[in-house]
Amino acid sequence: MKLATERFGEIELDQNFIFDFIEPILGYEQLNKFVLIDHNPESAFKWLQSIEDGTIAFPVSFPKLFGIDYEFVIPEKEAKILDLTNIEDLLAFNIVCIPQGQPQDATINLSAPIIMNLSSKKAIQLVLVESSYPVRQKLFSNTIQKPANESQDESKEKEKNTKTKSKKNTKEKDSTPVNS
Repeated sequence: MKLATERFGEIELDQNFIFDFIEPILGYEQLNKFVLIDHNPESAFKWLQSIEDGTIAFPVSFPKLFGIDYEFVIPEKEAKILDLTNIEDLLAFNIVCIPQGQPQDATINLSAPIIMNLSSKKAIQLVLVESSYPVRQKLFSNTIQKPANESQDESKEKEKNTKTKSKKNTKEKDSTPVNS
């Protein structure tokens, strides 16, 4: 299957990387089908291209590639929506914003990661409601920006308390920790 896109021209879709967003990306509720594109295998960035609108494509990446310590937990409800039963089927990354002509000012959205199940091909954007992760974390800085109303001691304690270890099966507990 071929898709005409604004950014990449006409591309051949790899069926293995087409995902159905069960819960859509915020602001793009009308779009449910996306393909993950590895436009430049040497790049730290991939692209999440809409299949329904060739003009919509999001740059995405993994915070760890930029030295950002980032962990979160997928609640049981969302794990069930994704049919996520095996941690090896999990793919999690974040949307990046790169201002035109100012790549040094690029940011990554740590408060709403994209979660995909590689087996079921289901995906969601998970809004981390009880998290202090910012929507716009500078990519080329390796310290996480904390909310202005949070003291350094509170921030360190909260960060220490949110560290978790990955487990192999989501049925072991009521959530799935992710270290992305």
